[in-house]
Parts: sequence; C-alpha cells; structure tokens
Amino acid sequence: MISLGIDIGGTGAKCVAFDENGNQKAISYVEYPLEAGMVNLPQQILTESIEKVIADCVKMLPDAKDIAAITVSSFGESFAAIDKDGKSLGDIILYFANAENAEFDELVKKVGPEKFMRIARILPDASYSLAKMLYTKKVAERPVWKFLFVAGFVCYKLCGNPICDVSLACRSLLYDVQKQDWSDELLEASGITREELPEVLPTGGIAGKILPEVAEKMGLSADVAVVIGSHDQIVNALGAGVSQIGEAVDVSGTCECIEPLYAGIPESLDFQKLNFACVPYFTTGGYVTYAYNISAGSVIRWYRDFFRDRLTEEAGKKGVSVYDLFNQMCPDEPTDIIVLPFLQGMGGTPDVDASATGSFFGVTTNNRMEDFYRALLEGVTYEMRYNQEKLAENGVVFEKLFACGGGSKSQKWLQIKADILGCDIIPTSSDETGAMGSAILGFAAVTGRDKFEMAKKFAGYRDTVHPNPEYRKIYDEKYEKYKKLRRIYTEEVL
Repeated sequence: MISLGIDIGGTGAKCVAFDENGNQKAISYVEYPLEAGMVNLPQQILTESIEKVIADCVKMLPDAKDIAAITVSSFGESFAAIDKDGKSLGDIILYFANAENAEFDELVKKVGPEKFMRIARILPDASYSLAKMLYTKKVAERPVWKFLFVAGFVCYKLCGNPICDVSLACRSLLYDVQKQDWSDELLEASGITREELPEVLPTGGIAGKILPEVAEKMGLSADVAVVIGSHDQIVNALGAGVSQIGEAVDVSGTCECIEPLYAGIPESLDFQKLNFACVPYFTTGGYVTYAYNISAGSVIRWYRDFFRDRLTEEAGKKGVSVYDLFNQMCPDEPTDIIVLPFLQGMGGTPDVDASATGSFFGVTTNNRMEDFYRALLEGVTYEMRYNQEKLAENGVVFEKLFACGGGSKSQKWLQIKADILGCDIIPTSSDETGAMGSAILGFAAVTGRDKFEMAKKFAGYRDTVHPNPEYRKIYDEKYEKYKKLRRIYTEEVL
C-alpha cells in the first residue's frame, strides 16, 4: 500500500510517496512559474502544479493501483475563492502578502481585539484569512460561493467536496477554538456566512473519493481516498513524532518555527497578545502553538551568499557545500559577539516590526569570518530562547525538541540550540517530515491505524544532541546580555 503526501508551500508544491513501513518510494517537486516578488498565486497554476507532482510520482511507482490515499497539507492564512460553478474569483493571496485594509481595521475596532482573542485565540491581524476575505468579497466580479483554504481547495479539485481541517480554519480569525466550530458571533459581525465557508473536518478526515476524470488523467485508481491534511507545521510535528505534552518540533528553514504541544488554553490573554496561537492538535485534547522567527535560515543564507564567491572554489575542491565549509570552520566555543538577528525585520512571535534591523555587538579586530557565522547561529537561537521564555511564562514548556528542516543538518547549530535552549535536541533522519506527516494521515484514514504509532516507526532519528553544561552556563550569561540589548532596541524602535 502507498500513501501520497502533498506539501504545498508558498514557492512550490511537493508530492512524496511512502509505503506502509515509512520508506520513501518517489518524490516530485515543482516550483510555481511566478516572477520574483509576486504575492498572488493563480488558482490554475496551483492546480496544474498539483496535477504534475502527483502524475510524476505515479509514474515512478511500479503499480499505481497500490496508491490508497492522497493527503493534502499546505501553508495557512490563504484561500481560493470560487463561484457556484467552481470557477476562480481571483488569485490566491499568499500568506506573506500585505492584506491591510480599512474595512478590516473597522471590524476589529467594532468587535474589539479581546473578543477575537477569546474566540479565535489569536491576536487579530490583517495577515489572517479574514482580511483577505473582506477584500475579495469587495472586488470579486461574481458572488463568492466558497472560500476554500489552500489544502481544502486542492482536495476540492481532487474529489469535488468543499472542506477544510481544524488547523487551517484556526488561521481564519472566524473559528471558535474551544467550541471547534465557526463562530456565529464573528460571522455576523464580519458579514461572512457559514454557507461561504467549507465544512470543517477533523485533521486527517476523508474528504471523499477521487473524481473519476481526475483519476484517469493522473493514472490513478478510482478508489483512491482524498484526505484533508493540515497546516504544514502540524504535519511537520506529526512527521517528527510529537505526541506527548512537553514535546515540540523545531522546523528550521527560511524561517524557524518551534511548535510545542501543551495541555490547555492559557486563561490569560497575554498568550495571544504575544502573537501565540492555540491550535487543537488532532483529537489528543492538547494544543500547539507556533513560536517563530522569520529571520532565521534566511539570515544564514544571507551570510553564505555574502562569501559565496570567495568560498565556492574551496568548497568544490573539498566536495562539500559552502554551508558545510562554514560548519567545518565554525569555532566550537561560544563567541563574545551578540547578534540581534532582525535582518528581515522583527517578525513572528512575540514581537512584530517590519522596520527592525539587525545589529552586531562586541566586535573586535580579533574576530574572523567564522566567528560571525557562529554568532549568527547563536543570535537566531537566542531569539528562539526568548520565545521559549515567553511561552514558559504562560505555562507552555517543552523538555524534548525534535529537529527537522535544512537547519537540522548542521551539527554545530544543533549543539548551539541544545546549549542555549537547555534541552535535548533529537534530529529526524527524514528530510520530508511534512509530506511524511501527510502520508501518515492518509494511512490512518484508510486503515484505522494509530497515526502516532506510525509516526514513531516512520520518522527515524539521528543521535540525540545533549546540552553541554559548561557552555550552557556561558550562554545563560550571554542570553541576559541579549535580552538587555533587545529590550533597549525594542523600547527605542517599537
């Protein structure tokens, strides 16, 4: 039996095939043909991209009849608006687009930020779906039949049923997290109707059977089940093996996101005021939140690109990447340089300021290229420790941290994280935890098997990285300096 996991990102779409033992059997990725800087994704481009990656994976497999399920997960906040005939009412506005508008601001003022935080359990912001919905209803040439969040839109294209899952509904600003239903109060205030929204299924629920014409087009059996996945961070947590309160996953790519699993919604709204969300984690009764920094892997890439011309030849001679070369050169001991890593602004949690800039402190003529590299790794990790501290103030803690994404390949960075965060870091052996998490949901949906038991079997882990007590003490002192510098900076800028 084969399960296909689809992972839809902001720049491209991926389909990965797994067998029942968690072995990766095929993979296909396509980048959207968009010009640099575009923040709109035409529905047709997404549809064609999904069709291509599925068809490519099918061709790589010995027998397409082995495919039992296709599970779709995606980024959040965005949606495809369609009319009653299923036709597009405009491009998908991507999650990083600026969706600020006066209508949304007036709505928040009328309802009150606290009401949104009590119901939707997130700080009201124009980045969420609601602001984009209000704009779409205003400019659409025809009435909106459905707002379909991205993973649900793809499921609709595959099986014809307009659905979504709980985790993506939570990114809309219209979902009552505790009641786990659309909020009548927020719907009435916003002018969005239940009829315009998809049915909310449990994450990993079967959306329907694949449409015969779609199955034929992509070489699939008509018995394939289409399964609704989740927000991409949720399936990353599942694929990494997060299943118990106190566990978390650290996904480090262009941005970094730590996603801890905790027991219950904090009573105080301080949690939401710090921009932390409350998202039900499957049917465990627990919740996850997203503690993230947009200036993480992108900062390290900036540094790599700065020295690329100088180091590419040397890396080629050694048969390694420039990243690998940096990691080989990187000092083993903590640096005296402290970096505020806001090279792309201060974005994510717990503070947001797009105009923020980065700073280096404690630089001397003794410092070399490799010192700055380690200082950058430390700086982005100090920022995640700041998130960790704010989470703990609201009763959300983690003792075990699974690591995945491109950053998890750096042993130096993993050790720095263990030392600064003060917990064991368990790197996964798979590069495709998101698609794997989706595939696991597919297997669970069609077989009834326990998804968490499958995740433990599928994931696979490299050696656990333990904190170094000596460096932990040094970093505790340096972190206090980081917080002072951060406080001075935010008091002046924010």
